[in-house]
Amino acid sequence: MMRRFAVSACVVALLVVSLPQAAVAQTGGDLSIGYSYLSNDSLAVNATNLPAGVFFGSSWRVNEAFSLAFDINGHFKRGIETSDTTVGGIVPPLASEDFQVFSFNRSEEDYCSPILTTCDVGIQTVGLMIGPRIHFGSGFVHVLGGVSRSLRKVGFFAHTATNLALQPGVGVDMPMTDNTAFRIQADYRLVFFPEPDQTNPAASLVYDGGRTFKDFSFSVGVVVKLGAQRQ
Repeated sequence: MMRRFAVSACVVALLVVSLPQAAVAQTGGDLSIGYSYLSNDSLAVNATNLPAGVFFGSSWRVNEAFSLAFDINGHFKRGIETSDTTVGGIVPPLASEDFQVFSFNRSEEDYCSPILTTCDVGIQTVGLMIGPRIHFGSGFVHVLGGVSRSLRKVGFFAHTATNLALQPGVGVDMPMTDNTAFRIQADYRLVFFPEPDQTNPAASLVYDGGRTFKDFSFSVGVVVKLGAQRQ
């Protein structure tokens, strides 16, 4: 499902980029904001995506073909059904895809207090990225790097992790007025989890030698151009 969605979104973005468009040169930069969808089946057993999300971005043009881009994105989901499934005493889908060392030996339901009338899972993840962006016409490609902060809350318990991340992506800005555009953007994000130290739970974020979360995000929003432009 995740791969089909990623392929479809990238095809749409590339088709839009290939449409004939007037060449516009720009100095200065831009600000952008909009909706973002994240596909990730690693943060909770019964969740395959985080459909509630937002992004805020900015970039500064070094020249017509190159800019330095900055991106903040947040994705959320509440009311995820808890799971009592374990495999060999380890929470699925993979041992490394749970958070701090004290949590990977319990299922999600094991964190539910008997006094709670309802118990579910809540997920939120925030990415802070910066990196180079290459422009060609109205389209662009970039490779951003930074950190991802994830939180999973089950009942009274919150499991957190902050990790390095790499986010390559592609997008297109379709002009609406002289200084505004509609943006379509697709990103593939890798979140790197280190090898754990079970003697230090605060520093242990994964199990079994370190793994990588593989996320895909699809974003749409409005861009406000800053600086001079010319046809």
